[in-house]
Amino acid sequence: MVKKLFVTWVLFIAVWAPVNSFAEKLVIVTSEWPPFAITENGQITGIHTEIVREFCKRNGIEADIRIVPWKRALEEVKEGTAAGIFSAKKTEERTQFLFYPSEILDVENVAIMALKGKGIKAAGLDDLKDKTFGVVRGYVYCAEFDNYTGLKKDESTDEEMLVKKLANQRTELAVGDEKALLFIGKKLGIQLETVLIVNEVPNYLAFSKALGEKGKALAEKFDQTIRQMRQEGVITKINDKYLK
Repeated sequence: MVKKLFVTWVLFIAVWAPVNSFAEKLVIVTSEWPPFAITENGQITGIHTEIVREFCKRNGIEADIRIVPWKRALEEVKEGTAAGIFSAKKTEERTQFLFYPSEILDVENVAIMALKGKGIKAAGLDDLKDKTFGVVRGYVYCAEFDNYTGLKKDESTDEEMLVKKLANQRTELAVGDEKALLFIGKKLGIQLETVLIVNEVPNYLAFSKALGEKGKALAEKFDQTIRQMRQEGVITKINDKYLK
């Protein structure tokens, strides 16, 4: 019986030690990207930031979240000076130095948005060819939208101007990240609705392979934790806080 208890305890330590060894502090990097990572009054907030903090809290980890330029964020997580990076897309190159969980952090939707109540419906871009699309000058959205010919486009300098033009009836539609546009609309007191999703890109919280098995264990722990958070409605509540 004593031997059985000892073996059980050793197995428990083997499973949990890689994650709990980070319990003191975990440096996690990202870049400024409202509403996902926002610096405001010296505090870092945002949808992805709050999800990452909750993951860390549930696993006894002190999250040291830092906002840095994206190129630097990738360099730090590659070198191992940062343990993790969030709002990261998955690429073949990045899998060489990052452990990606099976579960995503969030989905980035490239969306066609309209003022709420306008009643604009569409199954595809063909249904919107007679509309004026607000776009941000110089932005690359996705192949389906960027390569579609014959659309009438009105350029703005940023997403806030897109939303204001919608409100002033200067355009009928706005193109951009769905949550970013909803966030701006909420800030300006302008209600928007999604007409069409033209592209979906998963975003991740990924961990440095420079950490070895500890990074892999963190990725596996994220899978378990994020599933539980979704079941409890925590993810929905965090999104609603910024978007509704």
